[in-house]
Amino acid sequence: MATHFEFILSDPVSNPKPGKSLQIRRRCMQGKNKREDSRRSKRDKKRLAKEDNVTAYLPQRANASILPPWSFVRDQTVASFAASAIDHEDKDLLLKAFTYNVMNQDLSPLDRALDFDCIESSSFEWLFSDATFLHSILCAGHAVKDFKSPTWNGQPGAKTVFHLRKTLSLLQNKMKDEVVLQDESILYIVINLALLSAVYGDWQAASAHFSGLHKIVHLKGHTRFLRARPSLHFKLDRLDLLWSLSSGKSPFFVTPTESWASIMSAPYNPSPGSLVVPPKDWDFRLLNLFRDFQFLSLRVNHNSLRYARTRPALFQEVLASFQSRLLNLRDMLTNPLEELIRLSLLAFMTTTFRVPGRQIPYDWAQKRLHNAYLQVCKEDLESENSLHLWILMTAALTVTGSDAEWVRMEWKKAADGLNWADVRSKLISVIWMNIMHDNAGKKIFQNLSGTTPQL
Repeated sequence: MATHFEFILSDPVSNPKPGKSLQIRRRCMQGKNKREDSRRSKRDKKRLAKEDNVTAYLPQRANASILPPWSFVRDQTVASFAASAIDHEDKDLLLKAFTYNVMNQDLSPLDRALDFDCIESSSFEWLFSDATFLHSILCAGHAVKDFKSPTWNGQPGAKTVFHLRKTLSLLQNKMKDEVVLQDESILYIVINLALLSAVYGDWQAASAHFSGLHKIVHLKGHTRFLRARPSLHFKLDRLDLLWSLSSGKSPFFVTPTESWASIMSAPYNPSPGSLVVPPKDWDFRLLNLFRDFQFLSLRVNHNSLRYARTRPALFQEVLASFQSRLLNLRDMLTNPLEELIRLSLLAFMTTTFRVPGRQIPYDWAQKRLHNAYLQVCKEDLESENSLHLWILMTAALTVTGSDAEWVRMEWKKAADGLNWADVRSKLISVIWMNIMHDNAGKKIFQNLSGTTPQL
């Protein structure tokens, strides 16, 4: 007899939704306290006998239960990809990559907060119609596979190099086309190349790709073009931030700040009494930004409890404002603590974007954040323990990792005697998005404290 599964909904703390407890009990009690001679038992026996008879006449596929799922998909796939030099390994990689993108929400934690499409229909179509795009995806896919290999030596593998050369060769020919600006796939191809260059630390190549991206977007209408494509705008802004924090160079897509006023309001009133209130003597531009970050975090956490999602265009507009204001504040703040907060907020924004299997090398940001921390008066940090812990956690979670010696030393003093529940409560009182940061935060806490986090 086939196994039947029933699924129930639970809230974010794993409590069954109202009315589901009875469903669980009914399911668990199936077959219990059952009389063999009852009318219901006799009906069930007749029904099962009929099902067995029907099943016996169905054609059986030999060893079907042990066939690899991707072999089955290959057998059923009749579509042709855009390039001929695609082997079984490449096809498996493509199918797994797209399925993983849909199934694994940890890959892009914002998928749980926004209505971003996991797979944009146009990019899926390009796999079968655009050889340059196909090779760029395969290049990125094989690079991720390289990163995750325990024997990886830090250099791109043969498959990665093969598809990279194909991508660059085809892209060069594509750029000669007179209607190149109408081909939107080029943006996604160059985004893949820019990201790979940054991940490998090849900043000369990354700079060339970012410059090319900026020119293409500018020719297409810049802000007007990006506003109509929030998903693309999101990727470009996050890549721009990656570039700036890794290299220390000025970003390509930053826009002038027209207003320093706050753009967020509290999602509900009254706000949590534990919420850290920034000092009034902070620069008003940073103070407004800090409060905006807090209100955005509260809104995301509040929406996650209600299973509500935010429109991507609205969310991206908020993030774009945050990012441009933080970047434009560079060299404007004279208070060392305020500069440390600015850098920490920029680092915090990198948690909205990640590369599977690879820690992006934020070399410039690591040094700048450490130097800023050393400039701050220790009394200013010790007087506000929650803010101090948040700065250290943000650094470990984003640009320094949990192995940085200075982070470990300062954490040991600031978090002495605190368990994960205590630390998490303090982080939430500053700026913390539960669905994005809880899992990673637990691991960082464990690494820094040397204990198993417990709720």
